[in-house]
Amino acid sequence: MKYSEMHYERADINKCESIVSSLIEKFDSADSAKTQIKLIKEYNEHKSAWDSYESIAYVNYSCDTTNDYNLTEKKFWDDNSPSLIELDNKFITAVHNSKYKHGIIEEWGDHYFNLLEMRLKTFTPEIKELLAEESKLSNEYTNLLSSAEIKFQDETYNLTGLGKFIIDSERKVRKSAVKARYSFFQENKDALDNIYDQLVKVRSQISEKLNFDSYTSLAYLNLGRSDYSAKEVKFYREEIVKHIVPLVRKLNTKRKEILKLDKLFVYDKINYPEGDPRPIGTPEELVSKASKMYHELSPESGEFFDVMKNNELMDLVNRKGKQGGGFCTSFPKYELPFIFSNFNGTAGDITVLTHEAGHAFQAYQSRKLPLLEYLMPTYEACEIHSMSMEFITWPWMKLFFGENTEKFKFMHMSDSLSFLPYGAQVDHFQHWVYDNIEATPKQRKEKWNELDKLYRPDLDNDDISFLNDGGMWQAQGHIFNSPFYYIDYTLALICAFQFWIKFQENPKSAWKDYLKLCKLGGSLPFTKLIKEVNINSPFEKDILKNVTTKINDWLNSVATNNL
Repeated sequence: MKYSEMHYERADINKCESIVSSLIEKFDSADSAKTQIKLIKEYNEHKSAWDSYESIAYVNYSCDTTNDYNLTEKKFWDDNSPSLIELDNKFITAVHNSKYKHGIIEEWGDHYFNLLEMRLKTFTPEIKELLAEESKLSNEYTNLLSSAEIKFQDETYNLTGLGKFIIDSERKVRKSAVKARYSFFQENKDALDNIYDQLVKVRSQISEKLNFDSYTSLAYLNLGRSDYSAKEVKFYREEIVKHIVPLVRKLNTKRKEILKLDKLFVYDKINYPEGDPRPIGTPEELVSKASKMYHELSPESGEFFDVMKNNELMDLVNRKGKQGGGFCTSFPKYELPFIFSNFNGTAGDITVLTHEAGHAFQAYQSRKLPLLEYLMPTYEACEIHSMSMEFITWPWMKLFFGENTEKFKFMHMSDSLSFLPYGAQVDHFQHWVYDNIEATPKQRKEKWNELDKLYRPDLDNDDISFLNDGGMWQAQGHIFNSPFYYIDYTLALICAFQFWIKFQENPKSAWKDYLKLCKLGGSLPFTKLIKEVNINSPFEKDILKNVTTKINDWLNSVATNNL
């Protein structure tokens, strides 16, 4: 089914209440596990429709944030989502209290009930208004960033559109582009401070009403983290400081040599003096090349990409009024995913396409799993599919970068390593924020600068006052809209690096493991999923050291003088 042909409607909350009440009544009076399992499936059919309609509204809004209808529909779901969460809570309470729980576990495994227990702990009807307020504030942030109209070189750009200038070969252009980007944040810093301050307070109120000791504990459950805690994440961040930060500093030294610069500033994000590799071809040509790549990779990936391409399930090109960034969502009613990105003529067009295709491929492979709860794993597991796909597709990068392919690979690997400390810093910052909810905007920015010294000691913001004042984090949307969802990228990257190593050693076996991981969906928690496909947990001692040693050997083997 093409995206334009998908049925969309608002959920009728009264009708939804009637459906759920009837199902609960039947469920409670059922005389067997078999009957209850049938009723759970029936509920899942209804919920998959509601979830799909909400996803369609979100996609439409993201594709054009200026359209009044899109905004109205997005607001409907933002306002009514808490009521649907309440209904869901009522149904899963009935399931959780089932007298035939053992039979349901025999059918679907005990992870189903682990997920239900976490969800029951994260909702009460008392927080409905607070959830709506949180959603409203998140939308304010998104709308503010989407509204950016930045004058640069006699043209007007949004934040994404400036990307190609930020990696220009001319240092003056890069600096001007970065200054232009952060001038927008400088002009809106008070509004951003106010939005975030309110978000922190609203989230803290939610955690208090749910009797959590802090919002951090609630956030971990919201993210479905059943197999590790903040303690393991803290150890992992310390391992990054110990093993990754020194390696990134060496890479920075090498980058200075390649660029022939005495000092690297925040606007020196390029890797080569002539500029970073850019993909060859129009957006349409890039999609055609991606189709060739996925057909040659495997029968499964070829079939998947045909479905995406032929059914209007990708919106890839940056334009005015479009939400920034990239994401993948899905429509469980139609068993189809959707890829959203913002092509802007940089290498990121390809890494984002392969990244989001990894998410979509997993969604497509696990679409037949019997429970909605099992269709998608937790975020850190989801990001394994996407980040691994970035590396799995290396053998086809010549299609996109031609003679600059080796430059792209070296850049991709070094940029990936360099991301790890930043990802840890974002996580560390959020832990501090929610441990210190009364901190002022100024204190938050001072803490960010303090963490810069720990995780990115080589960072120099030159004379860009907004960055020197500690405001960089305000450009990181996850901090506002998806609290604590960021360390996930780094955990997944350590797993993706292991897949990269496996694909170098035995591509056929590695693909088998990757495909298995995608098919498993969210039927197991993170650490059990990766164990199923012979990937070591990032929380294990010395894993970062072992993995990055092999990567460092590869980096050292690259003759950068010939790139």
